[in-house]
Amino acid sequence: MTCPRYVDISAYADNMLPPSTQRELAMHIETCPVCQGRLQELTMLQQGLQALPSPALGVDLSAGWEARATRGRAQRRPARSFWGSWGVPGLAVALSLVSGVWLGGLMGGGAVAASSTSIVRVFDPVPPGGLCAATELCRASKGLQ
Repeated sequence: MTCPRYVDISAYADNMLPPSTQRELAMHIETCPVCQGRLQELTMLQQGLQALPSPALGVDLSAGWEARATRGRAQRRPARSFWGSWGVPGLAVALSLVSGVWLGGLMGGGAVAASSTSIVRVFDPVPPGGLCAATELCRASKGLQ
């Protein structure tokens, strides 16, 4: 068996492994001096932490948290309906969308009836009224030879 990870040895020291894994690790640790050293380090660390004094807190936090929890449950707002929460903003969004579609229809004449050449003019390399950097571009875009 290869040496287990440090996390597994720590779990072994804390008796947090399933019994079968605990037995396998115990057999390995008996024969492996590296893992014995790691286990000894963890055991000393655990004992050192347990020997530290536990400072007394000046405040009982649990009573404050319990009071907040019960007060929070009592002060919950009733659930609002869909129209109560989204009524006015939803109506404003719907009206703006409808008016945009309506105005777009008015501007376009209700249907797209443009000739193919006017649509292509949008993709000219030189915009209408623009200055040409090269005369061949202007002539080609205007249909001149």
